[in-house]
Amino acid sequence: MSPVLTQEYAKTFPNLVSAHNIVPLEGPRLALFNQPLANQLGVKAADINVLREWCLGNPPTSGHAQKYVGHQFGVFNPDLGDGRGVLLGEIEDEQAQIWDLHLKGAGPTAYSRGGDGRAVLRSSLREYFASETLNHWGIATTRALALVSSQQGVQRERLEPGAMLTRVAKTHVRFGHFEYCYSQRLVTEQKQLWQHVMQRCWPQLTDAEPIEQFRAVVKATAEMIADWQAFGFIHGVMNTDNMSICGDTFDFGPYTVFDTFIPQQIFNHTDHRGRYSFLRQPSVGLWNLQRLSQALSLIFPVDALAPVLNEYEDFLQQRYLGRMRKRLGLMHGDDSVAFKRVGEWMGLMQRFEWDFQDSFIMLQDIIKGDRAMPDDDLFKEWYECYMADNDQQPQLGVMETTNPRVSLRNHHLAQVIAQAEQGEWTAAQSYLAALTGQSLSVDELSHWQQPPNSNEQVTSLSCSS
Repeated sequence: MSPVLTQEYAKTFPNLVSAHNIVPLEGPRLALFNQPLANQLGVKAADINVLREWCLGNPPTSGHAQKYVGHQFGVFNPDLGDGRGVLLGEIEDEQAQIWDLHLKGAGPTAYSRGGDGRAVLRSSLREYFASETLNHWGIATTRALALVSSQQGVQRERLEPGAMLTRVAKTHVRFGHFEYCYSQRLVTEQKQLWQHVMQRCWPQLTDAEPIEQFRAVVKATAEMIADWQAFGFIHGVMNTDNMSICGDTFDFGPYTVFDTFIPQQIFNHTDHRGRYSFLRQPSVGLWNLQRLSQALSLIFPVDALAPVLNEYEDFLQQRYLGRMRKRLGLMHGDDSVAFKRVGEWMGLMQRFEWDFQDSFIMLQDIIKGDRAMPDDDLFKEWYECYMADNDQQPQLGVMETTNPRVSLRNHHLAQVIAQAEQGEWTAAQSYLAALTGQSLSVDELSHWQQPPNSNEQVTSLSCSS
């Protein structure tokens, strides 16, 4: 039986969508296809071509653009919605889990605000790589099913090749959906939308009290951001319309992962005040949740959700500590001591401007005796305390399965993008394999492990996509 694409969301929320006839790209090519994810969705080998056609922009029915609003850089914007993204529909896997299929770059929608509704190869490929890498690192994220390339030009800062990306998610409902219902006083729609989210993301809580349901959203959001902090990921544009209600990393724009750890560095070239810098991500997450709780006052008592917001920091810290314990092999001992040792480690990283991911590999190598210890008294003092905390036996096995040897690096992405724009996809396939833990030759793996030279360091990234 061929995979079935349903329109549950569009039928349930006709006031929150606009039908959209997808306009395929000229001369499309299915450049990347995520076969393991297709298998996870339960699509049989005999039906893969059906799924591929959907990704090429040929679904059995029209898609739907979603309406939402949001706070952008702290300012409410009522004029938002899917400007280039289209919800193709939903597909059910063999475990009865429902997944959204969403096509980015399918032409102008009712919410494009004069835009072309297209996406460029550069940003589409960056999202594909980021979502699959974060998933491999165990960080909650949307997924990439397919990338369609084309020689059709799309004008951004320059004329670039166009592309379409098929995104898979538990839901595409954002904080901004609830803000839209709040701004328009759509009480019935907001109630239905909240229940829809619970059924999709936390079915065990569909009959729970609102405070328990909201706690799930707060906890998922806090844990996602804690994971970002533990792996040096900077989202770049944490507007409320870019926040998934289920706590998945969502809407990859000018994201990056640290090479050199300079925590105060701002990468988004439009973020003049550093609102969405690495150091501010945890506080912005809470601020966004406060906007969500305000929006939900349309259907819940104003003070009903407030106590849960006070739990946000505990959720974030406990998740962060758990992650960093694994990254440092600190699997035993008191939490307060572990927090102290983690904080000191981050201080050393900043002091020496170490490479974020490679510093953990360096520590593993020092423990194994494969690398000399830095000739620095502060490091030696920290290391002595660290070894004492671990009874001289850090959990190397845990560290080696947690710490990536290949990181998501802008200079490698630039190389991959430049070749893909010329129709050459060998580097893309090789780098993606390295990022997701697949087997590669020693030479290939060594290449992708290399940090940037001084002239390859990226300090500014664009939002344009």
